[in-house]
Amino acid sequence: MLADRMKLDIIPDIHADLERLTRTLSYLGYRETSECWVHPEGRTAAFLGDLIDMGTQNAAVIALVRAMEQRGQAIAIMGNHELNALLYHARGENSEGTSDGYMRAHNNENTQQHRTFLNEFPVGAPQTAEVLDWFMTLPLFLDLPGLRLIHAYWDDAGVELIRRRTDDGRLRRSDLQELAFEKGGTAFASAVLLSLKGPEAELPTGVSFLDKNQRERTAVRLNWWETGERTWRAAALSIPDPNQLPDTPLPATGFMRFYDKDGKPVFFGHYKRSGQPALETSNALCLDYPGQPCAYRWDGETKLSSDRLIVIPIR
Repeated sequence: MLADRMKLDIIPDIHADLERLTRTLSYLGYRETSECWVHPEGRTAAFLGDLIDMGTQNAAVIALVRAMEQRGQAIAIMGNHELNALLYHARGENSEGTSDGYMRAHNNENTQQHRTFLNEFPVGAPQTAEVLDWFMTLPLFLDLPGLRLIHAYWDDAGVELIRRRTDDGRLRRSDLQELAFEKGGTAFASAVLLSLKGPEAELPTGVSFLDKNQRERTAVRLNWWETGERTWRAAALSIPDPNQLPDTPLPATGFMRFYDKDGKPVFFGHYKRSGQPALETSNALCLDYPGQPCAYRWDGETKLSSDRLIVIPIR
Protein backbone atom coordinates (compact mmCIF):
# COMPACT_ATOMS: atom_id res chain seq x y z
CA MET A 1 0.00 0.00 0.00
CA LEU A 2 2.75 2.44 0.97
CA ALA A 3 4.76 1.74 -2.16
CA ASP A 4 1.67 2.54 -4.25
CA ARG A 5 0.96 5.88 -2.58
CA MET A 6 4.45 7.38 -2.73
CA LYS A 7 3.25 10.43 -0.82
CA LEU A 8 5.04 10.82 2.48
CA ASP A 9 5.25 13.72 4.90
CA ILE A 10 8.55 13.17 6.70
CA ILE A 11 8.63 14.53 10.25
CA PRO A 12 11.76 14.65 12.44
CA ASP A 13 12.41 14.36 16.18
CA ILE A 14 9.36 15.39 18.26
CA HIS A 15 10.84 14.83 21.75
CA ALA A 16 7.55 14.70 23.64
CA ASP A 17 6.39 18.09 22.36
CA LEU A 18 2.70 17.53 21.58
CA GLU A 19 2.10 21.12 20.50
CA ARG A 20 4.96 20.91 17.99
CA LEU A 21 3.58 17.64 16.65
CA THR A 22 -0.02 18.76 16.24
CA ARG A 23 1.04 22.12 14.77
CA THR A 24 3.17 20.28 12.21
CA LEU A 25 0.40 17.88 11.28
CA SER A 26 -2.16 20.68 11.02
CA TYR A 27 0.09 22.79 8.81
CA LEU A 28 0.64 19.79 6.53
CA GLY A 29 -3.13 19.40 6.14
CA TYR A 30 -3.83 16.52 8.51
CA ARG A 31 -7.08 16.61 10.45
CA GLU A 32 -7.91 15.06 13.79
CA THR A 33 -10.73 12.49 13.68
CA SER A 34 -12.27 10.36 16.42
CA GLU A 35 -9.68 7.66 15.70
CA CYS A 36 -6.49 9.45 14.64
CA TRP A 37 -5.04 12.23 12.50
CA VAL A 38 -5.73 11.71 8.78
CA HIS A 39 -4.75 13.54 5.62
CA PRO A 40 -7.69 14.13 3.25
CA GLU A 41 -5.49 13.35 0.21
CA GLY A 42 -4.33 10.02 1.59
CA ARG A 43 -0.81 11.11 2.48
CA THR A 44 1.20 9.18 5.07
CA ALA A 45 3.23 10.70 7.90
CA ALA A 46 6.73 9.24 8.36
CA PHE A 47 8.35 9.79 11.77
CA LEU A 48 12.15 9.68 12.05
CA GLY A 49 12.42 8.56 15.69
CA ASP A 50 13.14 10.34 18.99
CA LEU A 51 9.50 10.72 19.90
CA ILE A 52 10.35 10.85 23.61
CA ASP A 53 12.36 12.70 26.30
CA MET A 54 13.07 16.42 26.77
CA GLY A 55 9.44 17.54 26.37
CA THR A 56 6.78 16.76 28.98
CA GLN A 57 4.08 14.99 26.96
CA ASN A 58 5.63 11.64 26.18
CA ALA A 59 2.43 9.64 26.64
CA ALA A 60 0.32 11.93 24.45
CA VAL A 61 2.88 11.99 21.64
CA ILE A 62 3.28 8.21 21.71
CA ALA A 63 -0.49 7.68 21.72
CA LEU A 64 -1.00 10.00 18.74
CA VAL A 65 1.73 8.41 16.63
CA ARG A 66 0.67 4.87 17.56
CA ALA A 67 -2.93 5.58 16.64
CA MET A 68 -1.85 6.86 13.23
CA GLU A 69 0.47 3.92 12.68
CA GLN A 70 -2.11 1.32 13.69
CA ARG A 71 -4.63 2.77 11.23
CA GLY A 72 -2.20 2.97 8.32
CA GLN A 73 -1.82 6.75 8.45
CA ALA A 74 1.83 6.78 9.58
CA ILE A 75 5.08 4.86 9.68
CA ALA A 76 7.82 5.33 12.25
CA ILE A 77 11.39 4.25 12.88
CA MET A 78 13.49 4.02 16.03
CA GLY A 79 15.66 6.85 17.33
CA ASN A 80 18.50 6.70 19.81
CA HIS A 81 16.19 7.91 22.61
CA GLU A 82 13.89 4.92 22.09
CA LEU A 83 16.89 2.58 22.22
CA ASN A 84 18.20 4.37 25.32
CA ALA A 85 14.82 3.84 26.97
CA LEU A 86 14.84 0.13 26.16
CA LEU A 87 18.30 -0.22 27.70
CA TYR A 88 17.49 1.97 30.73
CA HIS A 89 14.53 -0.23 31.64
CA ALA A 90 16.13 -3.60 30.81
CA ARG A 91 17.88 -5.73 33.42
CA GLY A 92 21.49 -6.56 32.62
CA GLU A 93 25.02 -5.17 32.56
CA ASN A 94 26.04 -1.73 31.35
CA SER A 95 29.16 -0.30 29.77
CA GLU A 96 29.77 2.10 32.64
CA GLY A 97 30.44 -0.71 35.07
CA THR A 98 27.80 0.31 37.61
CA SER A 99 26.14 -2.34 39.73
CA ASP A 100 22.57 -1.07 39.47
CA GLY A 101 21.57 -4.07 37.31
CA TYR A 102 20.35 -2.21 34.21
CA MET A 103 21.74 -2.15 30.67
CA ARG A 104 21.85 1.66 30.71
CA ALA A 105 23.27 2.93 33.96
CA HIS A 106 20.83 4.71 36.28
CA ASN A 107 23.32 7.47 36.97
CA ASN A 108 22.41 11.14 37.29
CA GLU A 109 23.20 12.09 33.68
CA ASN A 110 21.20 9.25 32.11
CA THR A 111 18.31 9.68 34.54
CA GLN A 112 18.06 13.42 33.95
CA GLN A 113 18.09 12.89 30.18
CA HIS A 114 15.21 10.43 30.60
CA ARG A 115 13.41 12.30 33.40
CA THR A 116 10.27 13.46 31.60
CA PHE A 117 9.64 9.95 30.27
CA LEU A 118 10.15 8.48 33.75
CA ASN A 119 7.60 10.93 35.17
CA GLU A 120 4.94 9.27 33.00
CA PHE A 121 6.46 5.81 32.61
CA PRO A 122 8.26 4.74 35.81
CA VAL A 123 10.61 1.77 35.85
CA GLY A 124 8.63 -1.45 36.25
CA ALA A 125 5.16 0.05 35.71
CA PRO A 126 2.71 -1.89 33.48
CA GLN A 127 2.20 1.08 31.14
CA THR A 128 5.96 1.34 30.75
CA ALA A 129 6.32 -2.29 29.70
CA GLU A 130 3.56 -1.88 27.13
CA VAL A 131 5.17 1.20 25.54
CA LEU A 132 8.60 -0.45 25.52
CA ASP A 133 7.06 -3.39 23.68
CA TRP A 134 5.91 -0.94 21.01
CA PHE A 135 9.39 0.56 20.76
CA MET A 136 10.64 -2.93 19.91
CA THR A 137 8.38 -2.96 16.83
CA LEU A 138 10.04 0.15 15.37
CA PRO A 139 12.57 -0.69 12.63
CA LEU A 140 16.03 0.82 12.68
CA PHE A 141 15.55 1.98 9.09
CA LEU A 142 13.17 1.77 6.16
CA ASP A 143 14.49 1.21 2.65
CA LEU A 144 11.40 1.92 0.58
CA PRO A 145 10.85 2.18 -3.17
CA GLY A 146 12.43 5.51 -4.02
CA LEU A 147 13.70 6.67 -0.61
CA ARG A 148 15.31 5.72 2.69
CA LEU A 149 14.53 6.70 6.27
CA ILE A 150 17.02 6.39 9.15
CA HIS A 151 17.50 8.30 12.37
CA ALA A 152 21.14 9.38 12.10
CA TYR A 153 23.43 7.64 9.56
CA TRP A 154 22.92 5.60 6.42
CA ASP A 155 25.87 3.37 5.62
CA ASP A 156 25.25 0.63 3.06
CA ALA A 157 27.61 -1.84 4.72
CA GLY A 158 26.15 -1.24 8.17
CA VAL A 159 22.57 -1.51 6.93
CA GLU A 160 23.39 -4.77 5.16
CA LEU A 161 24.95 -6.18 8.34
CA ILE A 162 21.81 -5.28 10.30
CA ARG A 163 19.63 -6.85 7.58
CA ARG A 164 21.54 -10.14 7.78
CA ARG A 165 20.92 -10.30 11.51
CA THR A 166 17.35 -8.98 11.72
CA ASP A 167 15.77 -9.54 8.28
CA ASP A 168 13.33 -6.63 8.68
CA GLY A 169 15.54 -4.16 10.57
CA ARG A 170 13.72 -4.73 13.88
CA LEU A 171 15.66 -5.58 17.02
CA ARG A 172 14.92 -8.52 19.27
CA ARG A 173 15.07 -8.47 23.06
CA SER A 174 18.05 -10.79 22.85
CA ASP A 175 19.96 -8.08 20.95
CA LEU A 176 19.74 -5.47 23.70
CA GLN A 177 22.54 -6.66 25.97
CA GLU A 178 24.92 -6.61 23.01
CA LEU A 179 23.94 -2.99 22.31
CA ALA A 180 24.59 -1.90 25.90
CA PHE A 181 28.35 -1.84 25.30
CA GLU A 182 29.18 1.11 23.08
CA LYS A 183 32.96 0.76 23.08
CA GLY A 184 34.70 -2.39 21.98
CA GLY A 185 31.43 -4.01 20.99
CA THR A 186 30.55 -6.31 18.12
CA ALA A 187 30.25 -5.33 14.48
CA PHE A 188 26.47 -5.65 14.75
CA ALA A 189 26.32 -3.39 17.80
CA SER A 190 28.54 -0.85 16.07
CA ALA A 191 26.31 -0.83 12.98
CA VAL A 192 23.15 -0.34 15.06
CA LEU A 193 24.62 2.41 17.23
CA LEU A 194 26.05 4.25 14.24
CA SER A 195 22.66 4.16 12.49
CA LEU A 196 21.03 5.75 15.56
CA LYS A 197 23.79 8.11 16.73
CA GLY A 198 25.87 8.86 13.65
CA PRO A 199 29.63 8.76 13.12
CA GLU A 200 32.00 10.52 15.48
CA ALA A 201 35.76 10.98 15.35
CA GLU A 202 38.38 11.91 17.90
CA LEU A 203 39.86 15.32 17.25
CA PRO A 204 43.61 15.70 16.74
CA THR A 205 45.67 15.43 19.91
CA GLY A 206 45.34 18.51 22.07
CA VAL A 207 42.20 19.83 20.35
CA SER A 208 38.86 20.10 22.16
CA PHE A 209 35.74 22.26 22.20
CA LEU A 210 32.98 23.28 24.60
CA ASP A 211 29.51 21.91 23.86
CA LYS A 212 26.28 23.80 24.51
CA ASN A 213 26.43 22.72 28.18
CA GLN A 214 30.01 24.00 28.48
CA ARG A 215 31.41 20.49 28.76
CA GLU A 216 34.77 19.89 27.13
CA ARG A 217 34.62 17.43 24.25
CA THR A 218 37.39 15.77 22.26
CA ALA A 219 35.20 13.97 19.70
CA VAL A 220 32.83 15.42 17.10
CA ARG A 221 29.85 14.27 15.09
CA LEU A 222 30.53 14.46 11.38
CA ASN A 223 28.57 15.44 8.31
CA TRP A 224 28.44 12.22 6.28
CA TRP A 225 26.01 13.34 3.58
CA GLU A 226 28.11 15.95 1.79
CA THR A 227 30.94 14.42 -0.21
CA GLY A 228 34.14 16.17 -1.22
CA GLU A 229 37.27 17.36 0.51
CA ARG A 230 36.36 18.31 4.07
CA THR A 231 38.09 19.88 7.05
CA TRP A 232 37.39 19.32 10.72
CA ARG A 233 35.78 22.74 10.94
CA ALA A 234 33.53 22.24 7.91
CA ALA A 235 32.50 18.65 8.64
CA ALA A 236 31.79 18.92 12.37
CA LEU A 237 28.15 19.09 13.47
CA SER A 238 26.43 20.63 16.50
CA ILE A 239 29.46 22.73 17.48
CA PRO A 240 28.49 26.04 19.14
CA ASP A 241 31.70 27.70 17.93
CA PRO A 242 33.23 25.94 14.88
CA ASN A 243 36.25 28.23 15.12
CA GLN A 244 37.39 26.12 18.07
CA LEU A 245 38.22 23.37 15.56
CA PRO A 246 41.21 23.27 13.20
CA ASP A 247 40.65 24.13 9.55
CA THR A 248 42.72 21.11 8.48
CA PRO A 249 41.66 18.09 6.38
CA LEU A 250 39.92 15.10 7.92
CA PRO A 251 42.17 12.02 8.07
CA ALA A 252 41.56 9.37 5.43
CA THR A 253 41.04 6.63 8.02
CA GLY A 254 37.76 5.14 6.82
CA PHE A 255 35.93 5.86 10.10
CA MET A 256 32.88 6.79 8.04
CA ARG A 257 31.62 6.53 4.49
CA PHE A 258 30.16 9.52 2.72
CA TYR A 259 26.74 8.92 1.20
CA ASP A 260 26.74 7.95 -2.47
CA LYS A 261 25.85 11.00 -4.54
CA ASP A 262 23.78 8.68 -6.76
CA GLY A 263 22.02 6.93 -3.86
CA LYS A 264 18.27 7.09 -3.28
CA PRO A 265 17.07 10.11 -1.30
CA VAL A 266 17.68 9.53 2.41
CA PHE A 267 16.00 11.44 5.25
CA PHE A 268 17.21 11.62 8.85
CA GLY A 269 17.01 13.71 12.03
CA HIS A 270 19.13 13.59 15.21
CA TYR A 271 21.68 16.36 14.69
CA LYS A 272 19.93 19.37 16.27
CA ARG A 273 20.82 21.79 13.49
CA SER A 274 20.57 25.53 14.06
CA GLY A 275 19.35 28.28 11.79
CA GLN A 276 16.87 27.84 8.97
CA PRO A 277 16.22 24.37 7.52
CA ALA A 278 18.02 24.00 4.22
CA LEU A 279 18.53 21.47 1.45
CA GLU A 280 22.29 20.89 1.25
CA THR A 281 22.40 18.06 -1.28
CA SER A 282 19.97 16.66 -3.84
CA ASN A 283 19.62 13.24 -2.18
CA ALA A 284 20.15 13.58 1.58
CA LEU A 285 18.33 15.79 4.07
CA CYS A 286 18.58 16.35 7.81
CA LEU A 287 15.27 17.63 9.17
CA ASP A 288 16.13 18.07 12.86
CA TYR A 289 16.00 21.80 13.62
CA PRO A 290 14.83 22.19 17.25
CA GLY A 291 14.34 25.94 16.89
CA GLN A 292 12.36 25.71 13.65
CA PRO A 293 9.90 22.86 13.02
CA CYS A 294 9.97 21.53 9.48
CA ALA A 295 9.00 18.55 7.34
CA TYR A 296 9.51 17.31 3.80
CA ARG A 297 6.67 16.42 1.41
CA TRP A 298 7.94 13.56 -0.74
CA ASP A 299 5.92 12.50 -3.78
CA GLY A 300 8.34 10.09 -5.43
CA GLU A 301 10.96 12.49 -6.80
CA THR A 302 14.48 11.13 -7.23
CA LYS A 303 16.08 14.54 -6.66
CA LEU A 304 15.04 16.53 -3.62
CA SER A 305 13.64 20.02 -4.04
CA SER A 306 13.75 23.02 -1.71
CA ASP A 307 10.13 23.68 -2.68
CA ARG A 308 9.08 20.54 -0.80
CA LEU A 309 10.96 21.42 2.38
CA ILE A 310 8.15 22.79 4.51
CA VAL A 311 9.01 25.24 7.30
CA ILE A 312 6.28 25.32 9.96
CA PRO A 313 5.49 28.85 11.22
CA ILE A 314 6.30 29.47 14.86
CA ARG A 315 3.45 31.07 16.73
